[in-house]
Amino acid sequence: MGTGNGTRWRLLFYAVPAALAGTLLFLARLPIPFMLGGILTAAALRFTRQPGFQWPRPWRELCLSIVGYGIGLHFTRDTVHALAAQTAGVLGASILCIALAIVIAYITYRHTFANLLSCVLGQLPGGLNLMMLLAEEDPRADANVVVVEQTTRLFLVVFFVPVLASFLPGTPVNRAGLFDSPPAEGALTWLVLIPVCAFGVFAARRLHVPTPTLMGPILATSAFSVWYGAPLQQVPSLILYLAQISVGLYMGCMLDKERLLRARATVSFCVLGTLALIAVSMAVAAGLSRVYGFDLVTAFLAMAPGGIAEMCL
Repeated sequence: MGTGNGTRWRLLFYAVPAALAGTLLFLARLPIPFMLGGILTAAALRFTRQPGFQWPRPWRELCLSIVGYGIGLHFTRDTVHALAAQTAGVLGASILCIALAIVIAYITYRHTFANLLSCVLGQLPGGLNLMMLLAEEDPRADANVVVVEQTTRLFLVVFFVPVLASFLPGTPVNRAGLFDSPPAEGALTWLVLIPVCAFGVFAARRLHVPTPTLMGPILATSAFSVWYGAPLQQVPSLILYLAQISVGLYMGCMLDKERLLRARATVSFCVLGTLALIAVSMAVAAGLSRVYGFDLVTAFLAMAPGGIAEMCL
């Protein structure tokens, strides 16, 4: 009994500061604020007070499924129609950005201590969430290098992309409040989708899909959304924030102080690489805008080097 109570207190000892840090980052208008708050809190507490503590993996798995649903519900029939019409251009633009990221990763690998896989995962524009999960699944990857590079890129994107987008013609995006959950009229309640997400996780594991607890719900919810043809209810903001905190705390517990400090050597390469990716993204966005006719802000935000999880959350 005492051990169980002690574990619960340790979990609260991590979760409460993570929630406070996430709130501050939210007020600072950063993306995925509660996930970043969880990463920073776990790293700080592990490095100073409890070096051996690990966040429970089952909690991380459950919360990844919630995040996966939150991403998948944005994939609708309109998305399918738009994707079918724009596949060639978007695919070509994506390949160009990925190729540039791999070149930057190779240069980083040649001039720092980090291995090539870690540099690639740190530079690819797939987002902090997905790249960290992939790093966890491959023992050759150094999670410390990945988190330093992806976090550096995230902050640069957060700073430069909105500033650059504000000078482009298009429709401005308004940010919701802390606990706003935009209602969708006639939307199917998100609780009904629990079996769909569970099936997605099961199928993704059987098919050996990377990060099945995230990709399974994304794919299953996307397929259901297209089949259903009507809006799906968003996950309540509070639940989504708690999921972000749990995933962030798990990621933060993967970090090692000494290796994290060594990973600082990759920051300068990451900064230059991110600026190059943003410049290329702007050029590609201008081309897509001319070819497909959508406004330049939409094209730029779609091509900017950020991950789908970060953008949807």
